[in-house]
Amino acid sequence: MSMFGFLRSRQWVVGRRIALVALVVILFLRNYGDTFSSWLRPADPQRDVVIIKSEFRPEFGEKPAWIIGLKNDSSKATYDQIELEATYRDDQGKVLETDKLVVRQKLAPGNEQTIASTDFKPRLGATNGTLRVLGARSTNP
Repeated sequence: MSMFGFLRSRQWVVGRRIALVALVVILFLRNYGDTFSSWLRPADPQRDVVIIKSEFRPEFGEKPAWIIGLKNDSSKATYDQIELEATYRDDQGKVLETDKLVVRQKLAPGNEQTIASTDFKPRLGATNGTLRVLGARSTNP
């Protein structure tokens, strides 16, 4: 059997087809793997809801204010009632108190929103604060 005879054999044809299918699968996963895997993952608000901006403003009268920027990284879940943990610190960096805040704002997939809100109680001695996402309620059925 010559070299050209091998190129016409059944094994060569099957081998080429397998290599072509493998190449298509590899390129698909490289380009669309993240999107494809996000369809299979359940909604996770701690992963999907991202704080892009958190600014604690203690100088606004009796009760301080927050400016909060939120982004929904999910491609399918809409969130509302976003629960945040706020940690208040003094000018030395010592933790004064930790509290839970609930932001009642609908956050659609892929959207970003900036929210300004006054705190619900005075934070005496607090000069800065940090936020962390605890959870959220998904409004999708």
